[in-house]
Amino acid sequence: MIENNESPANPRSVPPELEAVLRRKGYILLVKGDAGTGKTNLALELMALLHSEGDAVHISTRTYPEKLSFQHALFSKLAAEPNVQFFSTLEFDPTQFVVGHKVISGLHDLLSSMENPLVVLDSWEGISDYIPSEARMKVEQSLMAVLEETGARLILVSEHSEANTTLDQLADAILILRQKVIDDRRLRELEIRKLRGVPIRQDQYLFTLAGGRFQYLEPFDFKLPAETAMFRPVDNTETHMSTGSRDLDSLLGGGVARGSTVLLEMRGDVPFEAQLYVPLTALLNFLATNNAVMMFPYSDFDPKRSRLFATQFLAEDMYDANMRVFTTDRVEDPVAIKFSLDMAKDFEMWLEVYGKFKNQGKIIWKLMALDTVENFYGQGVMDFLATVAARVAVNKDIQSVLARPNLELTEKVANISQIHLVITTRWGTLVFYGVKPRTGFYGLQFSFGNGYPEFKLIPLQDVPLSKAAGAAAEEPPVTVPVRIRRRAPQTDFFETVARSMQSAKKRLIA
Repeated sequence: MIENNESPANPRSVPPELEAVLRRKGYILLVKGDAGTGKTNLALELMALLHSEGDAVHISTRTYPEKLSFQHALFSKLAAEPNVQFFSTLEFDPTQFVVGHKVISGLHDLLSSMENPLVVLDSWEGISDYIPSEARMKVEQSLMAVLEETGARLILVSEHSEANTTLDQLADAILILRQKVIDDRRLRELEIRKLRGVPIRQDQYLFTLAGGRFQYLEPFDFKLPAETAMFRPVDNTETHMSTGSRDLDSLLGGGVARGSTVLLEMRGDVPFEAQLYVPLTALLNFLATNNAVMMFPYSDFDPKRSRLFATQFLAEDMYDANMRVFTTDRVEDPVAIKFSLDMAKDFEMWLEVYGKFKNQGKIIWKLMALDTVENFYGQGVMDFLATVAARVAVNKDIQSVLARPNLELTEKVANISQIHLVITTRWGTLVFYGVKPRTGFYGLQFSFGNGYPEFKLIPLQDVPLSKAAGAAAEEPPVTVPVRIRRRAPQTDFFETVARSMQSAKKRLIA
C-alpha cells in the first residue's frame, strides 16, 4: 500500500478542503486544463491517494499505460498494486463508443463489478468525442445516475479548460490547472472552482510537479512548534558560509561565498513575519557555528524579538557572545547598541564592534535593513554600504542588505551585490528566486520537523535540486509489467476491463 499520510517528509499533496470531497462516495471530480498543465499527473496523484479504499481503474484515451511511467513517480508502485488496473482505449475499436447508451451500460456493468470503485478517465473527450453531439448531453446526465447507484468515484480529465459544459453542472468538484510565465520563469497554478458542500478556504494555490509528483503549496503561516530543539548547524567551508538551508546552499553553489554582498529584496506584499524570520533563520546557522552577527534591522523591529526567537534554539550565552543589534532607540538588552544618527560617529561605533569580533577570529555577517539606513542617513548611505562591502570582500566576511518594496536605493545596492535574491508572494505562498545567480521560481516553505526552523525551496519549474542539496538523485522511471495486452479491436472495452478486474481478484485469493 502506498502511504499518503501528511508529515514533514511527506507533505499533503492536495488542499485539505479538496480531500474532504474525495473521501465521499458517488462523485464526479472534473480536472480541466490546457495541454501540459499537469492534468494527468494530478489524476495519478489522486489515484495514489485514494486507490487503497477499493478497486481502481485508470483508463487512458490518448496514450498507452506504459508511457505514464515517465509522468508520475508513483506509477510503478501503483501498477504493482493488485487492486489497480491500467487500460488504454487506443487498443479497441473506437466505434463502440458511438452509441451513447452502450457507453453508459458498459460503464455501469464495470462499476457494479468493482468494490468501492474508483475510475480515472483521462481524458473524457477521448470517448465522448465519438458520441453524437445530440446524445452527449444525455450520456453525461446519465453518469450521475450510474454513480449514485454504484457509489463510484469518478475522476474525469477534460481538455476543455474554460468551456462551461453539462459536466461542469453535474460535477461535485472542478479543478482548473494553469501555467504562467512571469519574468521568463514558469510557475503552475491550481484553481478550485467548485467543491459541492465544502467551503473553499482559498480558490487558488501554487503547485509543483517536481520529482514527478503533484504537490500543492500552502500559503505562508509561520507558527512555532509546541516543543523546540537546539539548532543543529550545517557545516561551513573554507570558502562558503552556510545559510542553514541545504536547498539554498545548493542553489548558491555551496552557500554564501565569503567576501560577498547579498541583496535580499522583498517584492509585493510579503508578510512582515516572512521578512523577519527568513533572514533570522539563516543567521541561526551563523551564530550556532560561533561566528558573529552585526544587525541594523528595520526601524519597527524590537531587538528583544530576535532574542526571544533565537534563544529557543540557541544557548543564551552563545547569543549574547555573538550577536549585536544596532538600534536608534534605547533598548534594555545586552546585545543592543544605540546609534546616534550621526553617520560618521555611527560608522566609528560600527568599526569598533567589528574590530572586537575580528580580534576574536570570528567571521562576521553584517545585516542591514535598507529602508532604515536610507531614512536615517539619506542618499549618502551608499558610500557607507560601499565601504562596508569593500571591507567585507577583503576580510572574507558577508554583508546582507534587506530591501523592502519600492526603495530608491535598491537598484544601486544591486549593482554592488554579488548575490541578488528576491522573495515575493503568489496566492499567499512565498516565492523565492535569484536574479544573481539567475534561477527559476521556488516555493519557500518553513519546516519545524526537527524542532527548529528550516526553510526548504521547492522547485516550481519541474527541476529537482542537485544532490548537494541533500535531495535524492533522480532515477529513471522503473517500468513494471502493466496488466494489459494488445487486443483485437472488436473486443468490448468495458467488458474486457471488468474481466481483467475479476481475474486479478481471483489471482489475489489464490
